[in-house]
Amino acid sequence: MIYFEDGKWLNENSSLPVQPSSPSSSQQKKLNQSLRKENQILREENHALRQENRACRVENKAFHQENQTIREENKILWEENKIFQEKKKNLEKQSVLEKQENALRKQNKALREEIIALKKQEIAFAMEEKALQHEIMALWEENKAFQEQIKVLHKDDKALREEEKALREEKIALHEEKLSIQEEYKALTEENTALNNEKKALLEENKALQDLNKTLCGGE
Repeated sequence: MIYFEDGKWLNENSSLPVQPSSPSSSQQKKLNQSLRKENQILREENHALRQENRACRVENKAFHQENQTIREENKILWEENKIFQEKKKNLEKQSVLEKQENALRKQNKALREEIIALKKQEIAFAMEEKALQHEIMALWEENKAFQEQIKVLHKDDKALREEEKALREEKIALHEEKLSIQEEYKALTEENTALNNEKKALLEENKALQDLNKTLCGGE
C-alpha cells in the first residue's frame, strides 16, 4: 500500500520513497480516498491523542497536586524529622547529662562515704588523742609521784649518807678506842705479870721469912 508521509510517497512494504508517476483519474480517486481514510484515521488518532493528552494533563495535574501535597508532607516530615533529630540530640545530650549526673551522684556518694569515714576516723583519732592525753596526764602524775619519791629517796639517801658518815666516824672512834684498850690491856697484862712475879717473889720471900721464923722460934 502506498501512502503519503513527510512530503513523500512511501510503500508500506518498503521504506524507499515511491517515484511519483502520473496517476490516472481512477487511481487518483483511489489515492484521494485512501488519503481521506488515512486523514480520518489520523484525525481519530489525533482526537484520541487529544483525549489521552487531556486525560494525561488531568492526571499530571493530579500528579502535580499530589506531588505538591507530597512536597508539603515531605516539608512537614522534614520539619518533624528536624525537630525529631533535635529532640534526639537533646535526648542524647540529656542521656549523656544523665550519665554524667549519675556518675557525679556516684562520685558524690563515694565522697560522702569517704567524708563520713574520715569523720569517724577523726572522731576515733580524737578519742585516741583524748585517751593519750589522759594517759600522758596519768604518766605525768606518776612521774610527779616518782619525782617526789626520788626527792624523799634523796633525802633518805642524804640521811643515810650522814648516818653512814657518823657510823664511819663512830667506827673510827671505836677502832681507836679498841687500840687504846688493847694498849691498856697490854700494859695491864704486863703490869699483872710484873705484879704476879712480884707476888711470887713476895710469896717466896714470905715463905723464906716464915721458914726463917720457924727456925728462929725453934731455936729459942
